[in-house]
Amino acid sequence: MLSKVKSEALHVKPKVEATSFQSILLDDAKILMNVIDGLEEDAIVAFDTETTSLDAYNAKIVGFSFCVDEDMAYYVPISHNYLGVGEQISMEDAKKALIELLKHKIVGQNLKYDIAVVYNNFNLPRIDIYADTMILAWLLNPESSVGLDTLALRFFNHPMIKFKDVVQKGENFSTVPLDSACEYASEDAWMTLKLYHKLQEMLEPKLLILAREVEFPFIHTLLMMEKEGIKVDGAYFETLLLRTDKAIELLKNEIFSLCNATFNLNSTQQLGNVLFEQLGLPAVKKTKTGYSTDENVLKELLDKHESISKILEYRELYKLKSTYIEPLLKLSKTSPESRVHTSFMHTGTATGRLSSKEPNLQNIPVKTELGREVRGGFVAKDGCLLVGVDYSQIELRLLAHFSGDEAMLEAFNTHKDIHRQTALRLFGEAEADAKRGVAKSINFGLLYGMGPKKLSDTLGITTKEAKSYIDGYFATFPTVRKYLTSIEERAKEVGFVETLLGRKRYFDFENANGMQYAGYLREAVNTVFQGSAADLIKLSMNKIMATLVDDEAKLLLQIHDELIFEVKEEKAEAFAQSVKEVMEGIYALHIPLKVSIAIGKNWGELK
Repeated sequence: MLSKVKSEALHVKPKVEATSFQSILLDDAKILMNVIDGLEEDAIVAFDTETTSLDAYNAKIVGFSFCVDEDMAYYVPISHNYLGVGEQISMEDAKKALIELLKHKIVGQNLKYDIAVVYNNFNLPRIDIYADTMILAWLLNPESSVGLDTLALRFFNHPMIKFKDVVQKGENFSTVPLDSACEYASEDAWMTLKLYHKLQEMLEPKLLILAREVEFPFIHTLLMMEKEGIKVDGAYFETLLLRTDKAIELLKNEIFSLCNATFNLNSTQQLGNVLFEQLGLPAVKKTKTGYSTDENVLKELLDKHESISKILEYRELYKLKSTYIEPLLKLSKTSPESRVHTSFMHTGTATGRLSSKEPNLQNIPVKTELGREVRGGFVAKDGCLLVGVDYSQIELRLLAHFSGDEAMLEAFNTHKDIHRQTALRLFGEAEADAKRGVAKSINFGLLYGMGPKKLSDTLGITTKEAKSYIDGYFATFPTVRKYLTSIEERAKEVGFVETLLGRKRYFDFENANGMQYAGYLREAVNTVFQGSAADLIKLSMNKIMATLVDDEAKLLLQIHDELIFEVKEEKAEAFAQSVKEVMEGIYALHIPLKVSIAIGKNWGELK
């Protein structure tokens, strides 16, 4: 354990029952090094940083805290900045201290952020991750909030000091007095250590193994991707913005003309009044504030008035402009190399799929022309190409693997077009080619709990006809129906489903109303396939990052089942083949995994 250093030299705060630990300010470099030197070699150290920003790549470190037992925790101030601030540790001494401290078994809460801060402020080599309590809490229950404050209340009934009570509005942590900063920051490290021990007890061994072998290494994979970023073409987005503004203005004028009214198209209240009161269209749904004009409502009104299709088009253009074109243009101007660095959220979904923010690159529409044009603005740097490698029909292949359906296994193992094979079995040889698209909608739709109504809307057919298609599908693939039903029955019986690697998602069927119950059944089936696909691509990304990525080939993005790399032009083809081998051989299923490869100068060319 720690060497015993005199309390008064460490500014020890009195131990009180409410917090049950001592927060210690380490503002002397010699004492700091004495404390760190006194740590046992295999000590588990909870670690946390305090900074000026939530953006890890632009944040300046203000201080760091650490904790090695549940009796005391330390705060090391580095760059607090206010009149009369006390002694602090220099950046040079802080770096020396961190080099030694981070040799231990480091535990953190959202360590991806803290490691990025340390990398960017001190340019330290790779930091090994022993455990991340946020990831462990997510593995315990991916539906629950995994924030430190929430976890502290849930497991220890301990209310944490709130950030807003320490940092004044409009300020950042550098203005916080050292005493308050010490109390706040050391509590974070102390609670993280308590959580680590608690979650170690609660998680079953196979999930702890999954965390250690897959999820914790994945933190480094995401760190490297975020650090690399992707280049955007500012001039391209300038042009696209002008065109979009022009198209939006034309649409607005068309809509006003068709509705014989001028109003704020972005106001749901004004739009509702025009559609349902002035034009007299049938009101589909009402909310507390008036008429609902959400996408589903507008789609139901498509054949009722010619303005509706224009309103939907306007919304799509406006969303692309405000969510992607303008922010990307702004980011391209603030980055010295015109590279945008999205933040990947490891625990952002219950299925295990990654989500991303600032900017969110997961949901750029690919079905609209403008959505595809937005992708065209993401480009390779000079001398490089973008390489896209995409798992082909991954969820259907998992369905064949899990269900063991002979017809599906035979189709995949003999490399036949699964959608044409489905069309062949449902509609016969004469119609197989023409009905391939219908078969594709059925194949994927049933994985997401699509019923006759949704299928009829998707294909533009009657509900009766859609029901006959679904019945025909299950008659053709009888084992599939049996397997999908077994997922639902098992979920109702035990209250959870598992992915390929054993991640669990829980459902509270006992307290669900009718609508929730049906939703849970759909999500249970969806999670098995989407979650297992997420498992496979995560395994692939870890292996690719460890074995293939180098100075001439970088992993930039993961968009669901697709990976995007930036590779030296002369290496692109060979690198793509190497990635293909890794992704297709990452896990032995009853059917072969297949990927498709695309190479181009911009992301838009990869589809």
